[in-house]
Amino acid sequence: MATLSPARKQYLEFKKQFPDAILMYQVGDFFETFDEDAYITARELQIVRTTRSYSRGKERVPLAGIPKHALENYVGKLIQRGYKVVICEQLGSEVPKGREVVDRAVTRILTAGTLSEPNLLPARQNNYLVAIASGRTQTALAAVDVSTGEFMVTWFAPDELPVALDAELQRLAPVECLLVEGAHKEEYQFPANNVTITHCPPYFYQYETAYHRLCRQFGVQSLESFGCENETQAVAAAGAIVAYLEKMNGSLLSLLTALHSYSTTQFMVLDAHTQRNLELLQGTRSGTLQGSLLAVLDRTITPMGARLLRRTITQPLLDLSVLNGRLASIEELYESPAIRTRFTMSLQELGDLERVAGRIRQGTAVRNEVLGLRDYLAELPTLRDLLQSCEAELLLEIADELDPCPQVSELINRALVRPDEEDDEGDEGRLIRPGYHAELDELFNSIRDSRRWMISLEARERQRTGIKALKVGFNKVFGYYIEVSNANLKLVPSDYMRKQTLVNAERFITPELKEHEALILSAVERIEEMERSIYADVLRQIAVYYPQLMTSASSVARIDVLLSLAEVARIKAMCGCIGAGHRLEIVVADIQWSNIPGWDVFIPNDTHLEAANGERILLLTAEYGR
Repeated sequence: MATLSPARKQYLEFKKQFPDAILMYQVGDFFETFDEDAYITARELQIVRTTRSYSRGKERVPLAGIPKHALENYVGKLIQRGYKVVICEQLGSEVPKGREVVDRAVTRILTAGTLSEPNLLPARQNNYLVAIASGRTQTALAAVDVSTGEFMVTWFAPDELPVALDAELQRLAPVECLLVEGAHKEEYQFPANNVTITHCPPYFYQYETAYHRLCRQFGVQSLESFGCENETQAVAAAGAIVAYLEKMNGSLLSLLTALHSYSTTQFMVLDAHTQRNLELLQGTRSGTLQGSLLAVLDRTITPMGARLLRRTITQPLLDLSVLNGRLASIEELYESPAIRTRFTMSLQELGDLERVAGRIRQGTAVRNEVLGLRDYLAELPTLRDLLQSCEAELLLEIADELDPCPQVSELINRALVRPDEEDDEGDEGRLIRPGYHAELDELFNSIRDSRRWMISLEARERQRTGIKALKVGFNKVFGYYIEVSNANLKLVPSDYMRKQTLVNAERFITPELKEHEALILSAVERIEEMERSIYADVLRQIAVYYPQLMTSASSVARIDVLLSLAEVARIKAMCGCIGAGHRLEIVVADIQWSNIPGWDVFIPNDTHLEAANGERILLLTAEYGR
């Protein structure tokens, strides 16, 4: 029997824990897949599959790998095809003493519904993970978008099924659905998009366990304030989502700060068939956004606004006062081209505040995202001033909810260095700003003279040796070196010590260079470790303001949607009128009707309808012709 290599044994131990997922196993600068995973990866990603021996016998193992720098791109493709992916990373580059293999650990488990990486998500729509819990007296649907922290639950009585549940599934268009073991996908009417079905053990849905899990998540004694205290299946569905996220990626739980219970009776229920026929989000013929109502109405500027508009279209309001408040705001924006322009200019300075705040809360945001947050916050006072100059009640309400969080901006300015910022002291690539952390500053000061010496070394050595093509360089394997071509080897001084031989050159080191190298490399390693720790602490300090940041993001989305509708009303010459009685008046403005072949101008026909004798239904028909 073949004796397995230590690396092969380690891989198999990890794979045993995740038999239903593709395990990406880091080997240096590549992530490798083996066995059946290699066949799947090669087929789905159209990459080369090969074999390699990992034992002292003759057995060769199927192998397919992808470069480390391209990991997200390839993983995204696998997830889109419904696969789960486990990332197993090296914890170091060298084998620890007394061991035969590099330390590795599973750092991420990625599924369609648990993604928070910006490059793997559609920017202008939500990425919902849902869970369905069914009982004799109630069926519940919980949904979460881990990239924005939105967490909600609703439930249905038996007489509402399956219409109401299918309508919500159509509206949410989830990318992944959790079902209890034994349940079948065919029992539910999912949208046409690819939905990953994940079966979870029954204890995920057990009411008491789920109840305590939710209370622990939100730091409360009961769920009464969330509106689902006595709703058994609602608690089970929401609890299943928390249990699943805890298993897949526990850091995502920090994004869930509340659970929103809602009833579909608050909105006009549009069953799945109606949503498709009305072409709300997708054109019937195109199967894409083209030809849909969303394509007509979406002139939003920010990703948050685009996502909110999608939800707004699929959840028509029934509250007349709220509707009229929305229309009053749109009308005010419609009537003032100047203020629309100023709002547009302000919103163009804003990015995805919602998802950036989520990544900061999770501790995964990179420096450019944090600096971007600072720039977004700097624009909020301008946006607030614009809103406060308006008269509509809804616009003034949104203004009150905008919080520029000056403490966050001050912290970022004080703590982080911009990548393009010039450094007078020669500390290129510095992450933490000088003056923020005294011990870190001391480390930089300790090697500053050595770095300056190193920068000037090439010019000095060229002058001393007379070798004009002499180069001073650095790489991670051999460290600092002086490179001399073979043609100039006769000019090499006696104090040069050979370090590496190349085809056309030799690399050397001097005692003085070796001394400065040791000082720099040991300090740099300590600096990198310290900067990572300080940066993580900066993220934790910003995360304290997560609720305020999310409220501001929601406010930005709301004004973006109102501005979009006002802009569309101007371009399309639309108007809106809502009444509480049985009378309907539609006033149509003159517009160019170029979208209909053969038609140059649409002739407006105002409509005035009033039901008589208690009639509640009027049938309108239209005949088209040239």
